[in-house]
Amino acid sequence: MQEFRRFVRGPVGKVLLGLIILPFVISGFYGYFSGGGSQDTVAEVEGSKITRAYVNSRTERLRQMIRQQSPNVTESMLDSFIHPQMVLEGIIGEQLVNAAAENAGMEFSDAQAAKLIRANPAFVQDGRFSEQTFEQLVRAQGMSPRGYLDGLRQDHISQQYRSAFAATDFALPAELAVQRRLGEQRRDVSYASVSVNNLRQRMTASDQDVQAFYQEHKDDFMRPEQLRVQYLLLTPDLYRDRVKVSDKQIEAEYQARKSMRESASTTREVAHVLIAVDDKRDQKAAMARAEQARQALDKGESFAEVAKQYSDDSASAGKGGSLGTLGQGALPESLESALADLKVGEVSQPVVSDAGVHLLKVIKEDRQTMPPLDQMREQISADLAKGQADALLAEDLARLEELVYEHADLEVPAEQVGLKVQSSDWVDLENLPAALNNDQVRQALNSDAVRDQGHNSDLLDLGNGRYAAVRLQDTQPAEPLPLDQVRDDITAQLKLNKAREKAESLAQQAREQLEQGADMDKIAALLDAPVQSEEGVQRGAEEPAPEVVDAAFSTPRPQQGQASQVQLVTLRNGDLMAFQVTAVEDGSADPLDQQQQALALQEQARVEGQRSFRQINAYLRDSMDVSIHGDRLSETPQQQPQPQ
Repeated sequence: MQEFRRFVRGPVGKVLLGLIILPFVISGFYGYFSGGGSQDTVAEVEGSKITRAYVNSRTERLRQMIRQQSPNVTESMLDSFIHPQMVLEGIIGEQLVNAAAENAGMEFSDAQAAKLIRANPAFVQDGRFSEQTFEQLVRAQGMSPRGYLDGLRQDHISQQYRSAFAATDFALPAELAVQRRLGEQRRDVSYASVSVNNLRQRMTASDQDVQAFYQEHKDDFMRPEQLRVQYLLLTPDLYRDRVKVSDKQIEAEYQARKSMRESASTTREVAHVLIAVDDKRDQKAAMARAEQARQALDKGESFAEVAKQYSDDSASAGKGGSLGTLGQGALPESLESALADLKVGEVSQPVVSDAGVHLLKVIKEDRQTMPPLDQMREQISADLAKGQADALLAEDLARLEELVYEHADLEVPAEQVGLKVQSSDWVDLENLPAALNNDQVRQALNSDAVRDQGHNSDLLDLGNGRYAAVRLQDTQPAEPLPLDQVRDDITAQLKLNKAREKAESLAQQAREQLEQGADMDKIAALLDAPVQSEEGVQRGAEEPAPEVVDAAFSTPRPQQGQASQVQLVTLRNGDLMAFQVTAVEDGSADPLDQQQQALALQEQARVEGQRSFRQINAYLRDSMDVSIHGDRLSETPQQQPQPQ
């Protein structure tokens, strides 16, 4: 039993379980979903637990989304911006809204969520909802089907709650007029600036200064611990030359696809006459009446006339018996079978269904055809080759997982599976070879089993069908970098420090002069900078600098023809700017036309609604029961020791 559990936890177990489970499509949609086990709780909101596994899953999905949008982003950057603590705060916000919505009695049923899932084009294959496609796409996002359903349901409940505030606010014309006057206001700004970068060019750093800084900050110039890593890679590329697809296989696959596509894509405009079977008429009597209707058709009456006279389907009888345009599988099986044998314009023999006895007629048929085999051959060959390669990979995957677990090195597993043991140069954890640049590899190299006990790692799923096993070949401890290697960096840092000190000194002198009544020209002379101007500055502008623009619009409006007091602003990059507002022009007071007025009021109401909802969020956080166990976020499962 323990071996089975270990097998299921491994990548091979996941692959093979997927191959076993996917063919079993359960007819009831809800039975298709299953929940997962419990994990360590990192937070609770109104008694609802948030697990570490869920936070990590959401974190990784967000990181993966950013990787796809920005392929050049580094792992260290992702660590800085997307981390579990940040994601946990977002999840807590979601749970607060969910709890408030539940307290308000808002609901969104599993049936409604399931309906949305079935209607999602991403999960449709060959014109119908595909459980297998759904499973694959959901699993690729790191979610279970049950989790996806719950998330979709909760999202809609949360949206209902948000809309109750964000979508119900409103704005008045008088508010819009004030908003336009202030929001579209323009200001003229005069300024003088000192660039820290320019100051840095004038600074010097002596060898003595560099040596002293190096000795004092030696810990800041450490070369990270160096590793040499042995590894095995199992990728789909290894099997491309080991598979062969025959013309016979291609032709068989083409015929199967052709049959499936033409069957699934065929639509028919269908009409029927229904003779109901009920308490007043048994099936024998219904068949007799259907024969009467059939005889009326044979005598020349139109199908529409016969439907109006004989059909018990009141919804279609008045429309000539029309059921509309139907796709494959829209009708009961007995009716589908009868339609398959009918040509356009033909009327079927009486057909029995649970509703009664039918006469069917195909009014129109639209059947999509498959492109010729010559056009499909290359794609089909590639698909079949990939399928064969995946099967070979799955076989080696199962063998390799056992081998790396059972052996004390990677040489024997490599020999058994026909792989080559590869070794990296000296690297640190943040600069692993491209093939190993993966968080799972870093976690494995940091685990007790690999780092302290010298074992092989488990077989690691790197994504996109790639797998790896790693072990530490050698390590070098962290050590200070030689002064010669960091001299230029230290020199640049010392110059920057001196430039910032100079900028702060100038700022202090400028403040003293302003207290004594100095004007812009005198401050500009102190800064050794020309007075420049920027006219018509709007809120949010980038020039002369965002910090100056923000400060300028926070400055009291000067009297007409006068300038405001000179102010000092230190920018985020350390630059110093002195500025004053010299003129103010309010936004337009011209009335908007009716359509523009309506759109502007709508937008202002949306902004006010968002502000209201932010206030509601703050209230929920203060009033609801929230407990956070942030220390548990850093915990990682310990790797099982391996026998030697």
